[in-house]
Amino acid sequence: MKKNKYRWIASAILTLALVACAGPVIEAPTDQPVDSPPTEPAVVPTDTPPPTPASDPFPDPTLKIIGEEEIVFDWTNDRCQQENIPDLAARAFRDATGQVQLIISHAVNYRMLGPDLDNLKIDCNPIMISQHDPDPSRYTDAQWIAAPYTEDGQTIYALVHNEYQGHTHPGQCPQNDYFPCWDNSITLAVSTDVGQTYTEAMEPPSHLVARFPYPYKAGAGPEGFRAPSNIIKGIDDYYYSFFNVSEYGTQKQWVCLMRTDNLSAPDSWRFWDGTAFEGQFADPYVDEISDPEAHICPHIDQVGNTSESLSESITYNTYLNRYVLVGISADWLEDREVWGFYYSFSDDLVNWTHRKLLLETELPWTVESPGSDVSHLYPTLLDPDSESRNFETTDKTAYLYFTRNNFGHASLDRDLIRVPVEFFP
Repeated sequence: MKKNKYRWIASAILTLALVACAGPVIEAPTDQPVDSPPTEPAVVPTDTPPPTPASDPFPDPTLKIIGEEEIVFDWTNDRCQQENIPDLAARAFRDATGQVQLIISHAVNYRMLGPDLDNLKIDCNPIMISQHDPDPSRYTDAQWIAAPYTEDGQTIYALVHNEYQGHTHPGQCPQNDYFPCWDNSITLAVSTDVGQTYTEAMEPPSHLVARFPYPYKAGAGPEGFRAPSNIIKGIDDYYYSFFNVSEYGTQKQWVCLMRTDNLSAPDSWRFWDGTAFEGQFADPYVDEISDPEAHICPHIDQVGNTSESLSESITYNTYLNRYVLVGISADWLEDREVWGFYYSFSDDLVNWTHRKLLLETELPWTVESPGSDVSHLYPTLLDPDSESRNFETTDKTAYLYFTRNNFGHASLDRDLIRVPVEFFP
């Protein structure tokens, strides 16, 4: 993703009002964690959801950092090539052989392999290489694997963050600049060889999952649907994912929620339209669109307090019996605006508690010199104890993973860091 100029993000207006809204009850994911890391080669998710308590024993829980940072991926020593960088939130799953795979996502995508999350090493065989297609209607320009999910560890479906970077293609960007010509969409990829390689799930552009119902236009960016969260499965057998929206032409930001009951079908995803999951995405190059606004998902903020950018990580916490959303945001604390990593709780994925600060930290748009100062991005929760094949659950303790830009966002020197966290009642 872009290596500098992130200050535009700070201009997004934070939505702070809590608006009550009734939504569907989305049960907990079908997987449960155990108290210690799995010892069998392959962990098969269970079919029984975590029990729901008769009353809420934790009315105001908190999440806190309880230990020191450790490096998971050290760019200086571990990289396979210069642009082998952790440029999206870390995602992991257990494959059919019992190995854990953690995706190091960028335009050339790699994976780390090991017996568990505590013992991973980089594999220098790329799992997906971007096509850099100059045709914006094919959605195969710069491709980040953003959200893998597998039921059996053999076949892995993955939501892909696709960037059309007009400034890299002759004649597609008169401004000759990244942001005005940055058009984002979400597509679907699949691996049928235990995660060794990924390709488009259907012939482009049929692999498209979500985008704005407007064609690419130089100068309208940065815009689009981008950076989906990990996928989480509910007991209703639907798969859910949050994603960030940058509005076409205005760059106003918010967060949307979508779901599907068929991971293999890119066009089966429906977004929450404010009352139900009935919103349908549209492809402006293929579909006849009479009402573009009908194909744009509304703010999930309208029914909560997650702010425009809290969307990186969603897990079900079996200690608290509720969902936990983690991401980047800001809030007014002690009479000042505080940026950093925040979290929020929900019983149904739609209505959320007011976000709480987990870690105040420098971001590329809050530092004095974004091109050189240390900053951080992409927070996500991963629990080595999770019994879920896709690490959808956390218990009382877990790890917060994030990317550290060691010499500013203009540098490729980025490490994947993790720090232990704990939930308190």
